[in-house]
Amino acid sequence: MNKLMSWIFIGALLGVPASVPAADGGGVGIVKGTITIGGKPAPDAVVSIEGLSQDQIKTKMAHSKPQKKIIDQRNLKFIPTVVAVMVGETIDFPNNDKSWHNVYSKGGANDFDLGLYPPGKSRSKKFDKPGVSRVLCNAHPNMEAFIVVKDHPFFSTTDSRGNYEIKDAPLGKLRVEIWYPNLDVRSDSVEIVRAGEVFALSVELKK
Repeated sequence: MNKLMSWIFIGALLGVPASVPAADGGGVGIVKGTITIGGKPAPDAVVSIEGLSQDQIKTKMAHSKPQKKIIDQRNLKFIPTVVAVMVGETIDFPNNDKSWHNVYSKGGANDFDLGLYPPGKSRSKKFDKPGVSRVLCNAHPNMEAFIVVKDHPFFSTTDSRGNYEIKDAPLGKLRVEIWYPNLDVRSDSVEIVRAGEVFALSVELKK
């Protein structure tokens, strides 16, 4: 009987759930929950685990591939309003509107200006620095979006119901940060004590 099967067999004899340890021996869990404001779901909040070691980040990144994400321009709006990416990832900005747009960001972590381009065209930007960038359009001042760039993959953006889930969270005490447009960053502590544990963290943000 190999080590893994022996571990599961012993757990069954003791009557405890057989959470399988990770390949690196450290084990992982999940942090998930719901973010609300005024009792209502808060979509577009970015929830992340901060302060992890470089070894923990490298272990996770070894199984992560850079992704290309999209911020659409439609009906004089950026869709979605918030996008979270990892350093080195690219965002496409297709113009699916009837107007020309000029997508730019100034004074944030990643300044850029994609210039003025017509409907049916798309331009891209690779993000190299962690931080937050506020995205605007020179032609339409009411258009606004935010890009949150992380130097690690331990983050999640809440959906329309305010739900999020961060998988492969390391065991131990963790610092969870919640970012939301135009609000102060909220910080909470969680602790995952065993492999396979799901830690529920739901937070009510205050304006």
